[in-house]
Amino acid sequence: MGKWIKGDLHVHTQNCNDGTLSVLEIIKRSRPYIDFIGISGHSYDTPDCFEAQYREVLEARERYPELPIFHTAEQNFPIQRHTMFVTVPDNREFALQRELVRHFHRQSGHEGIEEALQEMRYVKDGWGEDQTFMIFNHPNSPDVSYEDLEALAAENDVFKVIACVDRRERRAKQTWRIGEEWDRLLCAGYRLYARNGSDFHKHFDDGGDDYYPGEFVQDVLWVEENTYDEIIRAYREGRFFCTVGNCIQNPVFTAEPTDREGYYDVTLSFEANVEMEQVDIISNGELVTSLTDVSKNFSYRATLPGKGYFRVRGKGKPMPRKYSEGEYIPQFVLNPVFL
Repeated sequence: MGKWIKGDLHVHTQNCNDGTLSVLEIIKRSRPYIDFIGISGHSYDTPDCFEAQYREVLEARERYPELPIFHTAEQNFPIQRHTMFVTVPDNREFALQRELVRHFHRQSGHEGIEEALQEMRYVKDGWGEDQTFMIFNHPNSPDVSYEDLEALAAENDVFKVIACVDRRERRAKQTWRIGEEWDRLLCAGYRLYARNGSDFHKHFDDGGDDYYPGEFVQDVLWVEENTYDEIIRAYREGRFFCTVGNCIQNPVFTAEPTDREGYYDVTLSFEANVEMEQVDIISNGELVTSLTDVSKNFSYRATLPGKGYFRVRGKGKPMPRKYSEGEYIPQFVLNPVFL
């Protein structure tokens, strides 16, 4: 028996130069929304701040033993992107973040795709693939070329997850749009997955413009139990989906081969928590079908053409924002089912 759990891996604390709350205070406020959390300090802040964050993480683990609390760091990767490497606590978690800053920090002159590939090899050799993975943060900040993405994906199995939506409600065109870089990588046979993250710094209640971890965007993982190892495996294997506004729950998505070559029996169902407007099923970098009759207890089955994989994205009708003027678009992404 498995279960769905919710969490957020992109969370900044008072130890960052632009954070506001302690680890314990963040967990206290966000506990209603999350089953696990990643404290992701800035590796490019002063070392004392990074070490202070780790001490707070260790204290929080004692206070909340039932809650997996990952320690990671947002790094200036050798190519123009912020990344995070995540591992389990007993896999030299602090050394991983410290050594990456020492040897591969872009602000120290380590720039370019070759340096990035060296960093991937360094992580694989020193921390292994099974208990470690790398995340690209910040949708479109900036976009990374397909050539660089493919080089990273081909290097080893550490690069697994690409950001889709963040606290600013930015949708990453590389993962959201059909036929962009994520689809091209999937078509080429690489198994990469899309996730969301709050990038929490300062909440609306404290004069900021961020939501608490898990309050607005969610990663929802299928696990046997809520443990560090299971969470790592779920991310690495794509056993998760991501939402904005908790718009759906309990999805079932399968694709079984038929007697007709190139066609599959596709089953998709979920419970909609808000009024949904459109659901798209995508394969081989192309839109296969778009569904607009989306009920609260949505269920769909059809025989569809496909190649390589199917993936699903959906969006709801605009909803009023909780703390500010205007509206936001509920949305979700189901990670690929490979054929």
